Amino acid sequence: MAKKDTPISELIPTRLIQPWERPPIPSAAVRTKRFRFFFVILQLLVLFLGNVWLRLRGQQSASLCEKRTVKCLQRLGMLWIRAAQAFTLRGSVLSTPFGLHLLDLRDRGGACGFNRIRETIEGELGQPLEEVFDYFEKTPFSATTVSQLHRARLRKEQIWTAVKIQQPLAEEIFDRDLKLFRRMIGLMKFFSIQSGMRWDELYHELKEMKVRELNYYYEAAALETLEKNLDGQPVQVPRVFRRYCRERVLVMEFIQGALLSDIITLRQEDPQRLEAWLKDNNIDPGKVARRLFHSTYRQVFEHNFFHGDMNTNNIILLRDSHIAVIECRSAGSLEVESLEKQKMFLRSLAEKEYVIAAEIYFLLASRLPRVDLNTVKERLLRVWRIWETRTHIEYLPYKQKSLAYMTGQVNQVVHDSQFAPLWSFTKLTCTWVHLDNALGALSPDMNYLKQLRLYFGRAESRDNFSKLRRLPSRLASSLAAFHQVPKRTAEYTLFREALMRRQAQVVQGSASKLDAIIAAGFALVSFILLAIGGFLLLTFSMRYLGITLEPFLGRQLSWLAAQIPDMSIGVWLVFLAAFAFLYNFFHLHKKRFSRQEYGRPDNAAAFEP
Repeated sequence: MAKKDTPISELIPTRLIQPWERPPIPSAAVRTKRFRFFFVILQLLVLFLGNVWLRLRGQQSASLCEKRTVKCLQRLGMLWIRAAQAFTLRGSVLSTPFGLHLLDLRDRGGACGFNRIRETIEGELGQPLEEVFDYFEKTPFSATTVSQLHRARLRKEQIWTAVKIQQPLAEEIFDRDLKLFRRMIGLMKFFSIQSGMRWDELYHELKEMKVRELNYYYEAAALETLEKNLDGQPVQVPRVFRRYCRERVLVMEFIQGALLSDIITLRQEDPQRLEAWLKDNNIDPGKVARRLFHSTYRQVFEHNFFHGDMNTNNIILLRDSHIAVIECRSAGSLEVESLEKQKMFLRSLAEKEYVIAAEIYFLLASRLPRVDLNTVKERLLRVWRIWETRTHIEYLPYKQKSLAYMTGQVNQVVHDSQFAPLWSFTKLTCTWVHLDNALGALSPDMNYLKQLRLYFGRAESRDNFSKLRRLPSRLASSLAAFHQVPKRTAEYTLFREALMRRQAQVVQGSASKLDAIIAAGFALVSFILLAIGGFLLLTFSMRYLGITLEPFLGRQLSWLAAQIPDMSIGVWLVFLAAFAFLYNFFHLHKKRFSRQEYGRPDNAAAFEP
């Protein structure tokens, strides 16, 4: 495991793909926001009509429809890819190869001219490019529809960096697309198309994406948080140079290694070359898969801050089976209650407690449909039992026993039952699916349930060790909290009394007869308790003070007092104290319900001017 102070230069492997082997990045087409509305509508219309025509020709055209869909989404850009991925995560297509490919899809764009890039950098930094970098490659090594990455070396620090610059008009085009998407949602709501899909929630999720992914201060903060959380783990994160980061420019450490997407491609095209590279750099794909699995689960359940876009293009393999994750455009976290439910759900699956898993799954739903939940539960149990069986079949393709496959089957069940989708869990589900894609490429024979049980066991051990290490401070804080108990009790009592007064004001003038009945009931019970307590007190006096009870109680009650078994003084005192407490409790409530001002205003006050 890499130490915190281990320089990343010691983990850089030899090159797997040479620069000249990569296809050149094309020049970006001139984009304009003026006719964006008509461009998007035309693209979507051509895609829809073309796919309908192909499907009418036969089932063999399905793969061609999928290719056309992917190309169309890449032309349209980031928002439409994210929207398509959100729909995929909530549908049964998730369990198909096309669904997995769509979730791993990255928006690809052309390279913007260097003069415009220089203009953006100098405008954001407020100084000439040459004063910050002594070397800056004019050709980017990666480009999307919203940004492009250039390799450069900082003049002062003498460190190679990856400089991320936002494409011109990226924000304006995103705003136009978002407005169009809003209008499309309005039409679907007007015509009641898929009314249970919670369109407004999806719209707000996409709107929030603009803030996270087009303002690089957010990505810089996310990388710094991940670097802190992953300290001590064999997962590296590029260091951020805050001094040079702006809203449209991000400067981070350049990590040289092999992209997981390149490894997947090379395994199909030249497996012998890949095996030689893995051996030369001491990389065990199975070990990498296990490290990536446990690191991802620790990010989610122990830090509640996780990389939300960990696709195969953002995972880099380093020497000695180490990993680096880059391009943290989307980081996520959950509310504490939702996080605990997710944890309980996955733990139940790991321990094969599928009935409990189904109950927790229902708790995760925003609202339950009007269906027979027992029938839905039975269908979910069948899905999970089949998935468990598949995970133990060693030579079964990983895609048929992955978590994504199981999630797709569950999506089909809940969709048939008209469950409303929870778009707020989209990012977490996307993280699980990206992890599945990586595991399938690195270790196809991995048993997901076995690794899940192993993670929960290790997490519990880490939690216990952390508690023992913090035991002295926890004892001190507990002692301090103990001294605060009277104060907190008084505050709670004050709050409770104020709340009761407010509730009384709300229900003024109602249930006055009911108040009288309740007060009479409390009075009766308090009288019975008083009589029994007095009888016990006299019996105690007869036993321990030698007082004769027959002149006061008569022969029958004196005989009854004599039948009470012998008890120690301590037991008597406990009984007498209990009856006194109960009498006081019912007597106070009798008085409270007997007041005129409880439940209705005082008559005298009601006629005051």
